[in-house]
Amino acid sequence: MRNTAITKMFDIQYPIIQGGLQGLGTSPLVSAVSNAGGLGLITAGSFSSKEEMMKDIEETKRLTAKPFGVNIAIGIRKPMDEFFEGAIEARVPVIFTSGNNPEKYIKGLKANGMKAVHVVPSVRFAKKAEAIGCDAVVVVGYECGGHPGKDDVTSLTLIQKAVAELSIPVIAAGGFSTGKSALAAFALGAQGVQMGTRFLASKEVSLHHSIKDKLKELQETDTVIVKKSIGKAMRVMKTQRAIELLKKEEAGATLEDIFPYISGESYQEYIDTGDENSGVISLGQTIGLINEIKSAKDIIQDIVKEYELQLERLSRNL
Repeated sequence: MRNTAITKMFDIQYPIIQGGLQGLGTSPLVSAVSNAGGLGLITAGSFSSKEEMMKDIEETKRLTAKPFGVNIAIGIRKPMDEFFEGAIEARVPVIFTSGNNPEKYIKGLKANGMKAVHVVPSVRFAKKAEAIGCDAVVVVGYECGGHPGKDDVTSLTLIQKAVAELSIPVIAAGGFSTGKSALAAFALGAQGVQMGTRFLASKEVSLHHSIKDKLKELQETDTVIVKKSIGKAMRVMKTQRAIELLKKEEAGATLEDIFPYISGESYQEYIDTGDENSGVISLGQTIGLINEIKSAKDIIQDIVKEYELQLERLSRNL
């Protein structure tokens, strides 16, 4: 797999980045991804405080000498300032942000020699990220797990358009889990790929075994988009709980009505216990291409091998 602007920027072997995984982007997975040549990301939202996150950053440093980053979702539920402060204090080389505008943090990150990358669901927001000084953007297509934005535009169109209109590197996300899809992303002009769902189905991720077992059987049609009623569209695994939530939204439920389905507490209960009657979990359509739980190392090596094999086949046939 070729060197790109992203491998050079992050000093990594392969342009493969682990997505932010709430409650799951912690040292075991992050260090495994980085040790395998990709870029692991600590998910700040997995921790209740800056101190708790910094302990896991130190554990990650103990487990790998390779670069890794921190993913910080900027929302409205709680201030994230302390997590930015912690990442700076821990001298993490790169910060990925998502959600609200990260502009107020960019100057501080740059002053400490850190790279800033923002996750966006549209070209409009990608341009804004470039304008405020981000070093790269992750462009997320409609197929993604988590938040696809409001425009329902697929990665195939969105990535090409972003590459054409930006001067900073574009990282493709939403529908990528294989070597073939990585090759397609690079053909569209991306300089890297970010994968959440693929690493959700990994040995190292701290996800309840019953959910992992289920992931192997799911198809690309086994996701549903919820939270549209509150303007926070989110693609999740299609469970009975998720279907109940969707029906409530369609019937005009209030935020108070749907909160038990989407609260952080219900999500944590789900990933800890595997009880499908608790919360909902983000899941991308690419789950239909995943039928085995593997180590992060094997996942990355499989992607690289398939990428190179497919590139060779294309070269012979053209």
